[in-house]
Amino acid sequence: MKIRTRLSLQFTGLFAILFSTLIVSIYFVVAKQWSNNFFRELEDRAITVGHNYLAEDNFTKEEYQEVLKKFPRTLPKEQIRIYTTNFEPTYINENDLKWNKSFLEQIVKKKRIQYKNEQEYVVGIYYKDNSGNYIIVAKAVNKVGDKALAQLQTIMLFSLLIALLIAFILSRFFALSILRPIQSIIKHVQNKNVETLIHPIPVKHMSNDEIKSLSETINSLFERLYISFDNQQSFVAHASHELKTPIAAMLGNAEIALKNERSNDEYKDVLLGISKDAIHINKIINNLLELSKLNTSNFNSQENSFEEFWWMTIDNIIANDSSINLKFTIVTQEDLMNLYFMGNANLLSVALTNIIYNAHKFSYHQPVEVILNTDDRHIIIIISDSGIGIKHEDLEKLFLPFFRSSNALSIQGTGLGLSLSSKIIALHKGTLTIQSTIDVGTKVTIKLPKTRTPL
Repeated sequence: MKIRTRLSLQFTGLFAILFSTLIVSIYFVVAKQWSNNFFRELEDRAITVGHNYLAEDNFTKEEYQEVLKKFPRTLPKEQIRIYTTNFEPTYINENDLKWNKSFLEQIVKKKRIQYKNEQEYVVGIYYKDNSGNYIIVAKAVNKVGDKALAQLQTIMLFSLLIALLIAFILSRFFALSILRPIQSIIKHVQNKNVETLIHPIPVKHMSNDEIKSLSETINSLFERLYISFDNQQSFVAHASHELKTPIAAMLGNAEIALKNERSNDEYKDVLLGISKDAIHINKIINNLLELSKLNTSNFNSQENSFEEFWWMTIDNIIANDSSINLKFTIVTQEDLMNLYFMGNANLLSVALTNIIYNAHKFSYHQPVEVILNTDDRHIIIIISDSGIGIKHEDLEKLFLPFFRSSNALSIQGTGLGLSLSSKIIALHKGTLTIQSTIDVGTKVTIKLPKTRTPL
């Protein structure tokens, strides 16, 4: 069932319940009021008959004439009986209408009784007169009231049916009006493909409601998907290029070596070239594996001493490449022994090492400045070089796997180091920002949340 039909039926059902409750309440209030009015009329008739037969001497002549005027005005199927307190009929014969003694005793006891038996209304009163006390019982049928109630039932029933029909038609119209933006969204989404993901759902003229929020959320999803597809295409293109180059070199060297007989030294040179290319491919694959591990969120976090991490990382960098010229500056006044951070020291060491190696490589082995500072909440590491710099339009793409700035293609690399470092720092709830100027240099700033005391 479509939402439009479901909304129409739900609205009509709710309206039916409310309207039915209203008209039934009105019907019972009106019926009760008419019933009470008829009981009062019947009681008035009983008292009038009592005055006519029993109380002539209690009125002036004018008052009794008024009683006589009222006396002929009978009610439909009216029957009135008068009894003494000994339950004997008087003035009016009982004929076929006789009231039992227990009922008459109840009238004497309660002084006034009224009830309805199917279509008949019955009133009994205890009438006091100076010549003695009497019991008057009156019975009649409310033909006018019953007919009016029957007409009221018919009118209410037809009103309910017409109102439900109108409610259903109006609910269909309003449901269509409400769902029109959703239908527009559906049509917009159905026509989407990878190329058109960047085109958002128009929200400018939408009212500020849930549908607009839904449209904005879908637009945000489309934007993320577009970026993801774009990154994926870029990743495949760069990965293919990075893997294809060393593989082509390996195959070329092997084919050349196999064409003619070579000396042992020549074979050794070919094998060394193949080994170098294989090491480069292995490095790419290892970096890809590290990235995949990070994407699975397999991350063990614990509190670490920053001083121990810092000197261990620096020692490893210098030990692995003695040509690196690092210039250290410690700006913070805090004792390094009191600095701690949450995370994985080994992963963070990989991130910092990659960034320092990049600074060394892309500055053609010029000195790399490393500044250590702190603020109230962060440990701040700044790594600056005087290298080739990065183009402004490439800064936003630096963290994509395999992306390399166009002015860095001549320098060997995998294009994965900075992407890996950014993911590691993000896992540590830190930030990595890059400022760069072509042919002037690059400054990388790392901020890591710090803790004061070990757990």
